[in-house]
Amino acid sequence: MKRKTQTMRYEEIGKRIQKAREEAGISQWELSSRLGVTQAALSNYELGKRRLNLVTLERLAEELARPLGYFLEDSEPETTIDEERLDESISEMIALWGEMPEDERKYLLDFIRWRRNQHRG
Repeated sequence: MKRKTQTMRYEEIGKRIQKAREEAGISQWELSSRLGVTQAALSNYELGKRRLNLVTLERLAEELARPLGYFLEDSEPETTIDEERLDESISEMIALWGEMPEDERKYLLDFIRWRRNQHRG
């Protein structure tokens, strides 16, 4: 039974690798070349048929501009927030946004988009 659980975990990591690669607009061949592995090996990572070592996973995360946790974290439970608290949060974000340099705004906007896409997938 433990073996099956591990296989399912590798499949989940593989799906996340494939999703991140596709969102980055990179082919399997291109990414495998950057990593110094065969295209077949990358395909097997994405299918969950081949184990990844931490060094390879770190390199994948770097090439795909994703935090390592993106590939390893479990799905997060949905949370709810009341409207009054939401309004306060939005007001605070807008105020802080205006104080930030443009490059930090871009970084945060990219992060927000990434998080949105993560929840859709």
